[in-house]
Amino acid sequence: MGQKVKIIIGSDHLGINFPEKLQDMFPDANIVKAFTEEEQLKHIKNSTVYFGFPSKEIISKGENLEWIACPGTGIDKIINNSKELRRKTIITNAPLAHVTPMAEHVVGSMVGLAHSFSKLFEDQNNRKWDVEQWNSKIVELKGSNVCIYGYGELGKSIAKKLKAFEMNIYAIDPITDQQAGYHESISHPRELNDILEISNWLIIASPLIKDTKNFIKLENLLKMKKNSYVVIISRGGIINEHDLSVAIESKHLAGAAIDATETEPLPKDSPLWDLDNVIISQHASALSPEMYEGRRQIFIENLKKYLNNETLLHICDLEKGF
Repeated sequence: MGQKVKIIIGSDHLGINFPEKLQDMFPDANIVKAFTEEEQLKHIKNSTVYFGFPSKEIISKGENLEWIACPGTGIDKIINNSKELRRKTIITNAPLAHVTPMAEHVVGSMVGLAHSFSKLFEDQNNRKWDVEQWNSKIVELKGSNVCIYGYGELGKSIAKKLKAFEMNIYAIDPITDQQAGYHESISHPRELNDILEISNWLIIASPLIKDTKNFIKLENLLKMKKNSYVVIISRGGIINEHDLSVAIESKHLAGAAIDATETEPLPKDSPLWDLDNVIISQHASALSPEMYEGRRQIFIENLKKYLNNETLLHICDLEKGF
């Protein structure tokens, strides 16, 4: 009998006991629990699978790596560390499991912004009752126009939910064929300004890739209707954060909900922390029990396929970045 395949579990993302559970499920594999880089370096040379977000050093020393399994959806961190990646190494991700909680978070954030929940919570903490301050200040979602930048499964799930509020959906995505869905139109990114001019809301739901990085700047945000809102749900770094803070501080934008930022944690000196009607949710929107279980099942199914020499699910294209 040959040597067991060595598989490094380099992240506790799916639970600190996940490696032990995998070992019970796959007794013919050598499942290595290595949550620190120091531990990973002891095993990487003769390992063929790495689950987690490998550093540049781990990748460069993983001369036998055949498969890197990203625990989440975005592979931008892995791509940034992949200069030493060998051609034979496949990267997979874990899409779809995050879609429901993130789409629900977007809806909740939009209602929270439209009804100034942050100010209401502040008043509640201060035991303040002042009805007059809210006269004509509540914003209805019904009938307003939403630009969803990034129209993959997450974008479509958001659109489906917002249709229940009778909102008009204008999607921006490189794939512009008119497929059945919940949108009024799908446009190419070059038409962004045209869509923003009619938009009350901009939702960022695209991956962070070379084509989307720092794509939306102040000049684009100022195209939006005055008192519009921005929701960042997928990745930071797509909207220029300095420009976003300027657009909010100038009162052109009425507020924003920010789940993902370019640098995480968001630096304490970021002006975004101090702006009125801004909800910052610490990249926590997807973290439901169902999401974690969905990602476990994706890795388990793929590990079965790997050990049976079958084609893996959710293989990423490094050129495209997803």
